[in-house]
Amino acid sequence: MPATARALGRGGGACRLLVTRSMQGSLVGLSEVRHHPGWKHWQHLTADAPPFLGPEFFTLAAPLSPGKDPVVAAAWDGDTMVGALPLVHDHHCLRALRCDHSPGYDYCGSPDGVDAIWRVLRSEPGWSQLILTRVPTASPLATRLPALAAADGCPSLIRREHAHLYLELAGFEDRLPTRFRANLQRCERKAGDVALERIPVPDRAAFDDALAIEAMAWKRAAGTSIDADPRVAHLYRALVMLVGRRGQGALYFLRAGGRRVATLVAVEDRHTLYALKIGYDPSAAKLSPGHLLIWKVAADAAARGLHDVDFVGRDDDWKYRWTDRGREQLTVVIYRDNARGLAHYAMSALVRPHLPETMRDSLRSPLPRHCQRADIIGAHTLVGRIRGRLDRGLGIKSGLIRVIKPPPAREHLGEPSAFAAGAWVRVKPAEALRATLDSRDRTRGLLFTEAQWKTAGRVHRVTRQVRRLRDDHGRFRPVSRTVLLEGVDCAGEGPAPEGCGRHCPMMYRDEWLEPAEAPHRDPPCARHLRHARVRDLDEILAGLDLHGRRDGLTFMPEMRAYVGKRFAIANQLTTVFEYDRWITTRAPIYILAGLHCTGAVVGDRGPCDRGCALMWHEDWLQVDP
Repeated sequence: MPATARALGRGGGACRLLVTRSMQGSLVGLSEVRHHPGWKHWQHLTADAPPFLGPEFFTLAAPLSPGKDPVVAAAWDGDTMVGALPLVHDHHCLRALRCDHSPGYDYCGSPDGVDAIWRVLRSEPGWSQLILTRVPTASPLATRLPALAAADGCPSLIRREHAHLYLELAGFEDRLPTRFRANLQRCERKAGDVALERIPVPDRAAFDDALAIEAMAWKRAAGTSIDADPRVAHLYRALVMLVGRRGQGALYFLRAGGRRVATLVAVEDRHTLYALKIGYDPSAAKLSPGHLLIWKVAADAAARGLHDVDFVGRDDDWKYRWTDRGREQLTVVIYRDNARGLAHYAMSALVRPHLPETMRDSLRSPLPRHCQRADIIGAHTLVGRIRGRLDRGLGIKSGLIRVIKPPPAREHLGEPSAFAAGAWVRVKPAEALRATLDSRDRTRGLLFTEAQWKTAGRVHRVTRQVRRLRDDHGRFRPVSRTVLLEGVDCAGEGPAPEGCGRHCPMMYRDEWLEPAEAPHRDPPCARHLRHARVRDLDEILAGLDLHGRRDGLTFMPEMRAYVGKRFAIANQLTTVFEYDRWITTRAPIYILAGLHCTGAVVGDRGPCDRGCALMWHEDWLQVDP
């Protein structure tokens, strides 16, 4: 056993070491590696790698990763670390140690070290899947590790992810589309005095300016700006200071007319500049400040001898204005040869690909799937559930009546509203509203609820027209001249719960609204919202019953589109109104900001324009502490 690895042990249990031929493998807690010679070895291994593959970045990213107990799987040649792979435990999985702000992930070290690392991982109990997300195609994690696993009877799957677009700097201006290049030059002339400001080691004031600019356009309102989470702000602040002192990055500003109008956080190695975070002042949007900044940064990087600019992250449309070249990324999943691992592999590789498209990648069973509207998620006793169901009626009498005397045929869709999606409207004042309501506070059968009276006289934006929906009895019906308004749901605004507690949008008849101008609003204040990442699909499916539910809550097929993504938490439900009373939910339920049912689950019976908020069981999320 190497002396370093022995020193890292904690009572014989924290460090697992296995000797394979001439190399040894160890699995050590990340916090322990930081205080021992292995840290210096790791730094040496990553000296020429991108800064986000260095041990310091993994340490900064660990608090934001979707798991706990980060570890380093290391390969040793004698007393020298020759390979390092940082991982994190997440239930029955070992995952790549990364977070939403990690530009990339890879193994650093000798290719032979992968063999030793696999052996020590193979001997580590407690995991059934090893999930390595967004690794380069040429990485030994994609070319060598799956073969080692297969030799030990552990199957694997490799999925292609979207590519990281990159811009080759040699002669890049000549390759830009003529019209795009002309627009850049026109914006530069229009902006006047344009200058690039590059600050390798920014002071606090400069970094605060960058945070303010980055949050200006839309990110602050969405809760995704850097300053929305103190831990994220700490990551970027510490990273910029660290790489700046080493000459591996800088904070950039674009100045136009003497003021800062755009900012970019970037790191670099000897060949590539990685554009991590970009933001601009929306008041200067007509100048295309983001594109001007990329133009100036790329020219500066080329002048300093770098080869390319890597637009890390998603392949957003604006990046294709610069390039269509991309570096392919892969996700490697290795399934352990135990019951749980092989069951996950069988579902992922053998069963799911052969299911019909409507069932693929959704639930494990072919049973019909329903929307969450019908779910009973309160902690009712069995007697309470039976009594509640009987009180609501079994639907036998009404079903027979519909068979004997079918209802008259109706149009599939109701009449459209006079107010289009995106239009601004004012809810009429209380007196004018009362003039539109009957003795039961209804207009054309739709109740104007107590919660809606608080919106009288206010201006809102229309989010959707409602022309067909599934009602509370499960029947589909057309709806005419009705809309949903942004930010108005049945839960009300106060601490006391209203409606049914599920935060479903409220419907407004055209008669209750009048056209309005868009209101003048101050920029939204920064809100430090908690966030949650949606767990991987295999983890979610493993906890569902045969009806596709967890504690009564349905995992709808469309929810799989949000797997692996991070969202702000809008609300947490602990009580709901069911069977004519408020009751505690069987488990904590979360509402994630901006996620609403599209109605796709109802298929040919739809559409359903109700736009209910999607509910998420706590086991489907990795909630930030």
